[in-house]
Amino acid sequence: MAKGLNKYSVQESQNAALGQAGSILIDDTGQHTGPFVAVTALEDAAVDVSDCTDIADTMTDAADFTIPKGATIYGHFSVFSLASGKVIAYYGRS
Repeated sequence: MAKGLNKYSVQESQNAALGQAGSILIDDTGQHTGPFVAVTALEDAAVDVSDCTDIADTMTDAADFTIPKGATIYGHFSVFSLASGKVIAYYGRS
């Protein structure tokens, strides 16, 4: 059973926030299950917000957007999906 971040030591929490639980290359349009804490674009990457409920539920007037090559976005993403592009998504802990 996964423990919440409040159950981790300070060091473990910092590692989780920095994506030290591993990563995945996403270069397709399928849904990928996290949780992810950061996403870095290896090339311009269009995010399919309709598949990313954490983004859609927290953005006013949520619409697809592009992460420019080299940029990183941070947050809690349970599911992440692209319309196009290539990213590295960093796992956090649930």
